[in-house]
Amino acid sequence: MIRTPEPWPHLVARVKRTGQYLTTAEAEKITRTTLTTLAPLLPTPERTALTRTLPPEAATLLAAPPQPPYGAAEFVTKVAARLDNTTPDTARWHVTSVLTALAHYAGPTVTNRIVAQLPQGYALLFGRAELMRKP
Repeated sequence: MIRTPEPWPHLVARVKRTGQYLTTAEAEKITRTTLTTLAPLLPTPERTALTRTLPPEAATLLAAPPQPPYGAAEFVTKVAARLDNTTPDTARWHVTSVLTALAHYAGPTVTNRIVAQLPQGYALLFGRAELMRKP
């Protein structure tokens, strides 16, 4: 069964609820920043699978060319740098708010594929337990 993606305002509203943000504008800024920072880390097959589950506005934000992935801590630091006056701890909260919303829309199969392609540490950002990986 193919689901029709929810509209952009629904995704932002989920992020707003999850992150307990006071305004929709804040939730939207955090969502856009997190998605554009995540985009280059996603391999093409996983990016394609993810964009099929998201509203077109979110899919557009994921259109950056791929680059080699880096650790979850560096990802959070990059998001913090793109959000003015944001500490790494606050950025981690923001990232987790967005990525758990993404996981909700993507579903467990796509989310697990994405997490499997990223370095260790990302599972927690997606609201998943971090399982040991085989060496």
